[in-house]
Parts: sequence; structure tokens; C-alpha cells
Amino acid sequence: MTSEIAVMNQRAVALAADSAVTLIDGGTVVVRNDQRKLYNLFEGRPVGVMFFGVADIMGHPWEHLIDHYQKKMKPKPFAHLGDYAASFTGMLDHLDEFFPADRQKDDYKRLLASVYRYVFHLAQYLRETGDEGISDAAILTEAIQRIWHDYQFKDDNTPRADLACFPQGFAAKVTREHAATIDELIAYGFSGFALAPDVIAKLKDIAVFAVVKDLFLEDVTGLVFAGFGTGDRYPVCVTYLLSAIVCGIVKRSQASADVIDTEIRSKIRMFADSEVTHAFIRGIDYGLERRVYGAMRMMLHTLVDQVVGAFPQANDGQREQVRKQFQEGLVPQYLDAFRGMIGDYQQQAYINPVLRVLEIAARNELAETARELVSLNVFKKRIMAQKQTVGGAIDVAVISRDHGFQWFTRQDGA
Repeated sequence: MTSEIAVMNQRAVALAADSAVTLIDGGTVVVRNDQRKLYNLFEGRPVGVMFFGVADIMGHPWEHLIDHYQKKMKPKPFAHLGDYAASFTGMLDHLDEFFPADRQKDDYKRLLASVYRYVFHLAQYLRETGDEGISDAAILTEAIQRIWHDYQFKDDNTPRADLACFPQGFAAKVTREHAATIDELIAYGFSGFALAPDVIAKLKDIAVFAVVKDLFLEDVTGLVFAGFGTGDRYPVCVTYLLSAIVCGIVKRSQASADVIDTEIRSKIRMFADSEVTHAFIRGIDYGLERRVYGAMRMMLHTLVDQVVGAFPQANDGQREQVRKQFQEGLVPQYLDAFRGMIGDYQQQAYINPVLRVLEIAARNELAETARELVSLNVFKKRIMAQKQTVGGAIDVAVISRDHGFQWFTRQDGA
């Protein structure tokens, strides 16, 4: 894990990253505190990049790929920061000297195994929260059907798009070239559950959706690009998610884009394991916030059931009609109103005061803020005697139009 922060105003953007990296070898987990995660993407240009999540791609550290980009690709100056992000991630396609074709099959196998593990994790959750009398095969079938649905539809039930990085007909190519791997993993993981043929068919669909659909359930790397293109008046921060290289193309998607302009004059973006920063900025721990809203929802639904049941003179049809009206209509409205009231208070009492100070912060103040926000997460891991998956020295850089990419602190002391 890691903790990374981008702090922006109209003058500059400051990037900060810890140096902890988690290495897993079988059942052994080792944390090292010497991993550099923040770089100048191209010497002499006001563009920084930092990574979180998986620390390499097919065994190649990101610093080697950044070095290749600088020395071999030598990109022209781009007008917009987002063009640098697209250029660097696009460089990874068909890069045979780093990613030979025979090893790409192993990378696909890693991706699919990661997704199938997610299926079992969901099934375990359904087992722990559901009816104990349901069979393992039924629980697993439900988990597969949910994930199959999620790959095709977003939370609002609109269709989920295919990733733009893949050409037309790429799904058929994945099916054709990796059929043996798909069958092998399904047999290895699911043969003991006597799943129905239509459920097996959904597992095969998932094996293709896991590549082409804009959903990342597998282990991923996040790449954060920040700074200025030649045409960017104010700083921009763009985040990409990447996972495996399949049939010569890296699975990737732009996850977010933060832009400073005349309306939004300061911003903080948190990445990876930054829950303490989240709590500091928003006034409440993220996990606690979810628990509060979940408990409120449960209590309101229970209250409706108790109130409806308190009218013995009503028949079953009338009770069900009233219950449905409240559960599907009024309860969601009250929950949304409650969230809105809390959100407004958080915005006024916690978020806006910080952002107003950052609007006028100098470059060194942005850098100090970014470093201290990462330090909060390091402190929590240490003081709570947790495995220090966030820790070590903190690298900080400041990027501005006038001064370019400048180091504020570096773990090597330079």
C-alpha cells in the first residue's frame, strides 16, 4: 500500500508520496520503506508522475519504463497535461522489448485469477451475511451473476462501455487466443461446485469482460500525472488505472481529471491508503461515515416495519401497501436529506476553510501541506501498531509553469 497526495492551486501543484512497498511471497508479507514512487516524467518539463498499487508491470519497475520513455520515445511538448498521460500509457502497447508475447499470456492468467478470487471473496461475504441454509453452489452462482451484471451495467443500470484503448472486435480476439487459459482456470477454481452450464457460460463471459470492460476488479496500478502542458494556464492532475497487458495492449482507463481554473482555485486529491487525510479534510473517518449511513438506513426500515405492524385493524394488503410506500419512497428521501445536511456542514465547517487557505498558498506552503497530509497516514500506522504499509521517507515535488518540476524533499537527500 501507499499514501499519496496532490495539492493544487492556481500557482502550482505539489505531489507527495511515501516510500513503503508491500512485497508478497507466498504467505509471507514483507514491507520495505525504500521505494521511490514520484518522478519527473520528462527532464526539463513541468510534468510529474507517481504510482500507487502494483509497483511494476510484468516484472518491470515503473522507473525503468519512465527512463525508456525519456530516452527512447522523446515525446514532443504537448499542449495539455492529459496528452502526456495518454502518450506514456500508450507507449506500453506493443512494447515487445519489455513485454514479449509469451509472457503476456501469463499476465492475462494473473488478471483472470485475480478476478475469480474476487468472485470467491464476494461469495464468502454473501455466505457470512445471508441464510446459512443456502448451498455453496447457490451462493457462488449468486456471486457470479452479480459480477456478470456489474461488468455490463453501472450502478444506475446504464450499459457499461468497453474501454477505448482496445480496437473493435478485441473481445473476440481475447476469447480466441485465451480459450485454453479460461477453461483451465474455471476447471481449477469451480469444478468442485457442480455449477449449471449457464453459470459456466457467465464465467467465460467474465473472462472476456475482465479485459474489455471499464471495470477493474483485479489488482491494478494507479498512475498520477500532474503539472502543465504548454497550453495549460493552471495545473492539471490526471489519474489512470492500469492492470494487465493482453494481446499486446495494456488495459487502462482514465479514472479522474482534476483541473484548476477561475472557479475552482484549489483542490486536494488523495490516492491509495489515505483514510486519515480523508478524515482530516472531511471531519469524519470514511469507514465510520459508511457505518453511520448504513445504520441509519437499517433503523429507518426497521421503524417503518414496527409502525406498520402497530395497526392491527389493517389487513395484510394495506400493511404491505403502506410499507412499500415508505420503504421505497419516503425512507430514501429522508436518507438523501440527511446526507445532504451532513454534507453541507462538512463542506462549510471542514472542507471550505482548508481550500480557502490553499487558494493563496505559496509553492513551498503547498509542498509542506502535501507532506504533512501524507505524514498523518504514516503516524496512524505507527501509533496503532499496524503493519506499516504506509511509511518511510516522503518524497515531495512542486510543479509550476515558471519554475517547472522542483524537488522539495527527496528520500536520498538530494
